[in-house]
Amino acid sequence: MKPFTESNDLLDNPPLLRKRLRDDGYLFLKGILPKDEVLDLRRRILEFCREVGWLRPGSDLMAGLTDHAPILEGAEVWRPVYAKLQALEAFHRLKLHENVRRVMEDLFQESVFALPMTIARIAFPRDNERATQPHQDWLYVGGSTEILSCWASLGDVPEAVGGLKLLKGSHKAGFLRPRPAPGPGGHAVALDPTLEWVQSGYYAGDLLLFKSLAVHAAADNHTPDVLRLSVDFRYAGESHTITEPWLKPHFHWLGDPFSWDVLDKDWRDSPTARYWERLPHLKAKPHERLGKD
Repeated sequence: MKPFTESNDLLDNPPLLRKRLRDDGYLFLKGILPKDEVLDLRRRILEFCREVGWLRPGSDLMAGLTDHAPILEGAEVWRPVYAKLQALEAFHRLKLHENVRRVMEDLFQESVFALPMTIARIAFPRDNERATQPHQDWLYVGGSTEILSCWASLGDVPEAVGGLKLLKGSHKAGFLRPRPAPGPGGHAVALDPTLEWVQSGYYAGDLLLFKSLAVHAAADNHTPDVLRLSVDFRYAGESHTITEPWLKPHFHWLGDPFSWDVLDKDWRDSPTARYWERLPHLKAKPHERLGKD
């Protein structure tokens, strides 16, 4: 599998940066997020995991080693851990970093905003059959097809641990009809055999951003004992339309504790809290999934 093309050399040349995004469907940016904040967030999430016995006893916390049976996202035992994670102001603040906003403004050529819903994954090893399958984000995000997705590892993720991989050029095929599949999201799409997957190892601070019609998936975790932690979020230009569910927290459909009134109660005075309510040009509409079985 070929590595991602790094695009840091184009950060001072927005026209070429936009062209590469149009051509390849993605941009891979090294060290764009603050490493210290990424690693602090990793530490706090792993502390939650250790409290519930998901980490190997006596192991180094930041190594994220586990001998626990895989926990399925959405399971009853998973929900309290994820609620604690979603209640971290630092988790929601990371996507608002100036470095990311500046790149997005160059790409959209206008003022931008981060969609409020931010997603984390705590992916167990030995569970590749239930990993995120090849899919397009637009099925779930809706709104403008120009919305950009961002994926960052929370800590270093060598290729053996299996970060996100992407089918280069797949965004040019338009919307692909999904089929039911195991793993987060519950759907997959057919793959164009003429296109190639690209994947690289990630270091704390790296960011992969891609078009919402680009096909991507979780690469297999080939280690027996390493948890993979990641965060993903979306950006739109202020002239673009988003869908109303993305103004809510991830897993909001379960009700409390996945509501803003519960999650941000300890940091409601922070600029991070309800920042979208202060945006003058926000355009939101109901979400109707196309092609969903």
